[in-house]
Amino acid sequence: MKLAQRMTLYSTGLLFLILLAVNIGIYFVFQQNLLEGEKDRTLEQAQAITAAVSAQPDENPTSFIESYVSGNGMLRIISPEGSSLLTVTTQNTEITAIPAGDPNPGRERTRAFEFDGVSYASAEVPLLWEDGAVVTLEVTEPMAMYEETLQILQFVLIFATAVILFPSFLAARSLSRFILRPVQALVSTMKQIEQKGTFQKIPLDQKRSDEFADMGQTFNHMIDLLRENYEKQQQFVSDASHELKTPLTIIYSYAQLLKRRGMDKPEIFNESVEAISSEAARMKELTNQMLALASGENAAVEKKVLSPAPLFRDTARQLALAYDRNIITDADDNTFIEGNEIQIKQLAYLLIENALKYSMSDVFVYVRKQGDYVTVGVQDKGIGIHEKDLPFVFDRFYRVDKARTRSGGGTGLGLSIAKQITEYHEGKIYVESLPEKGSNFYSVFPAVKKEPKL
Repeated sequence: MKLAQRMTLYSTGLLFLILLAVNIGIYFVFQQNLLEGEKDRTLEQAQAITAAVSAQPDENPTSFIESYVSGNGMLRIISPEGSSLLTVTTQNTEITAIPAGDPNPGRERTRAFEFDGVSYASAEVPLLWEDGAVVTLEVTEPMAMYEETLQILQFVLIFATAVILFPSFLAARSLSRFILRPVQALVSTMKQIEQKGTFQKIPLDQKRSDEFADMGQTFNHMIDLLRENYEKQQQFVSDASHELKTPLTIIYSYAQLLKRRGMDKPEIFNESVEAISSEAARMKELTNQMLALASGENAAVEKKVLSPAPLFRDTARQLALAYDRNIITDADDNTFIEGNEIQIKQLAYLLIENALKYSMSDVFVYVRKQGDYVTVGVQDKGIGIHEKDLPFVFDRFYRVDKARTRSGGGTGLGLSIAKQITEYHEGKIYVESLPEKGSNFYSVFPAVKKEPKL
């Protein structure tokens, strides 16, 4: 059973139970009040007869009482012993078979009972009889109005219940459809996504501001994230395959050359081994950087208060020895940020190595505190970057000069990783460059106070 049908049946069934309980309560309260009214009416009639008899002491009470019998009722005089002294009826003589109640001389009493399928009300009042004895006057009247009124009440309650339930059922069905419309749209969209394999959004009503509108907005936001991640994945795979294709082709070509002529010509052998070694090293660097970039997007690392100055200073010293180059360092040890030591050191490696690849002159490394921020950067006097290329230098696999970059061993991933590390540390990375004048890459981080040693 669908949710809309269950909601309709549940709400209608619950309303039916409520109406049933209310109707039963109304019926029994009305029945009790009506019954008490019938008994009070019979008692008033008996009291009126008693008062009339007492007001005419000289007349024969038997003939006087007979004049008060009307319709299908019955008057009866009951002795203190419980025997009937006088029974008077007009039309329905069968009710004379109704047994008298228990003797109760001197007290008034009312009761309701059913005899031969008919409801009756009876009232007993004390009466001074002609011989001076205190007898009981019993007045019995059929409750025809009582039964007729109850039947009308039953019909009214059943009709009212039906009149209420039918529109309520229609309203519940319409309401369930209205409420579940966003859910049905969500299910339909998800089925289309499953069948067509495309990312689709739910059309939203901008006027709605309820929970279903929040659900739709959340779903659409999730679709945006999935599409963005899917496009990034596709772009990453495409770029990675493109970057790996060239070194693999070179390695394969030189390997084939070695098989054909490598043993006969030493110069070809040396050239092939050197080329294969160089391309293998470049592939290793590319793979490591791609793995670092991918893992950095998903892994959360521990941060602590640290100074980037010694990290940049040590990295500059190591790279100066490795590249046999002169690197000038101006690092302020009184600068502190909240970060991860491994990632900040990787940032220093990426920025300094990038400057060494595109500059043959000295490289300048600096760490400074400027107000509430700490700036770390690397400046070179190399080939520089054209203004049209500046917005793209931090994109994955982007190369300003592919020929120069490939000859220098670059992969186009280093600056993208540097940007990612900077943003993970709540910082921003910038570049200032002029063609043939050099470049200045620097990252700006929020400064923090040094934690006191305990």
